[in-house]
Amino acid sequence: MELNSIPLLADVDPDQRAAVVDQLEEKDAALGTVLAERGEFAHRFFVILEGLAAVATEDAYLTTLGPGDFFGEIGLMEQDRRTANVVAITPMRLATMMAWDFQDLTRQAPAVAEAIEKAIQERLQRG
Repeated sequence: MELNSIPLLADVDPDQRAAVVDQLEEKDAALGTVLAERGEFAHRFFVILEGLAAVATEDAYLTTLGPGDFFGEIGLMEQDRRTANVVAITPMRLATMMAWDFQDLTRQAPAVAEAIEKAIQERLQRG
């Protein structure tokens, strides 16, 4: 998956999408890498470009995320701290964004902010 084809950005104006893509940093993660740890302060937003990650709390598996999925938004928008553990279950390629860039994104691109809010509500309802 290429940065310009991230589903979250599908409804964003092409000029805004280009600005967002410029703020994203690509990172690789090896199998077993802990990408987010429950209770830690949230400083990054992640979009999966390649690979799979497992999401769990201390006592329950929640879901598996793959290309096009994102995580880290709940800690950035709602609670300041991570609400779940996210671990790479395959080698991964990720697009990441620092918290302050993420806040700019949600202010400048209402369609993205709405999609993220919807995902937050669904995730919080699941547990």
